Amino acid sequence: TPVPTEKPKTWDLAPFGYLRAGLDYTLKDDRYSFIGRNNGFVLDSARVGLDGHAADFWHLAFRISIEGASDELANPNTPIGNLSVRLRDAFARWDPIPYIGVQVGQFKAPFQEEELRGTNTLLFASRAVGVEGVGPGRGFQTPGIQLDRQVGAMLSPSQPIGGAAVAASYYLMVMNGNGANQLLDDNGHFGVVGRTELGIYDYVRIGAGVFHNDRTVGEPPNLYNESDTGLTGDLSLKVAGLQAMAAVTHVRTVFPTVGVSARVQLAFQAQAGYKFEFDNWHIGPAYRFAYFHPWQSGGADGFDAFRLQYHTVGIRSGLTKLPLQAWLNYTLTGEGEGRKLDNDRIEFMGQVTF
Repeated sequence: TPVPTEKPKTWDLAPFGYLRAGLDYTLKDDRYSFIGRNNGFVLDSARVGLDGHAADFWHLAFRISIEGASDELANPNTPIGNLSVRLRDAFARWDPIPYIGVQVGQFKAPFQEEELRGTNTLLFASRAVGVEGVGPGRGFQTPGIQLDRQVGAMLSPSQPIGGAAVAASYYLMVMNGNGANQLLDDNGHFGVVGRTELGIYDYVRIGAGVFHNDRTVGEPPNLYNESDTGLTGDLSLKVAGLQAMAAVTHVRTVFPTVGVSARVQLAFQAQAGYKFEFDNWHIGPAYRFAYFHPWQSGGADGFDAFRLQYHTVGIRSGLTKLPLQAWLNYTLTGEGEGRKLDNDRIEFMGQVTF
């Protein structure tokens, strides 16, 4: 009689990635040499990665991904720069029970809903101005409200808690707070991020997030402390082919070592689209209004000129049996008095996922 042997424990490995490329065109403003002067083809992403899962090892999992089209800019308000290779995700996860899991490494901080979405699920070729800001060559360069990827540890469930009718999720992260691919923390003070979501059937999702982070900026010996506190809320709706989302984000920054008034940033957006399904492909028109004021309060008189109001119309199309999608957007830009520009933007972006 053969002696039974124990089945070796193995990892289930799954490579993944996507490539995003297209054409970006910004109207030329004759008053400024850096706006709309470098239109052309863009390589937005060249992502490759590996997922691993081992159910026999107490549901251990990991993800590693690398971005091969990460931009490194030379100076603000200039399109001069290079593409380089950078680490994106690098984390391990353990889910001892379905409702409590631990994740450690570098990954997206659980704050804003649109920032957490994958690019293949977006209604538009790019995220709202309040999230990604204004890039070089597209206007007066302005960073958006993004936590992006951070190094830290997070508690969250592997699946929503509840039933088919109503289910909830939670995410609680402790992070360094000085961004991705940093060797060490900037000051030894941890930042915290929390988010909760409530889903009602498959139609409605309500989310809210909060974060607090103490940062140290500058170069030694001239270092300055800044403290950010952010709040966000969002509502998503999905019924048949209709998709809609609204979100608002508020961030307050205080400067205890500089002695100036606190700065408040405010961003909100509303977007909606409808997907028409056919035998082998789909197509969907969409509209988005996005508002972003990086100096809602805290600046001197005249800072209302920094206010941005963008209207974007677009079409998304894709194949049913192949992971290939394309977006075509037109954005009507609007700046405050004193900073008005002729910088409307057209984007054509394609993505193949593998």
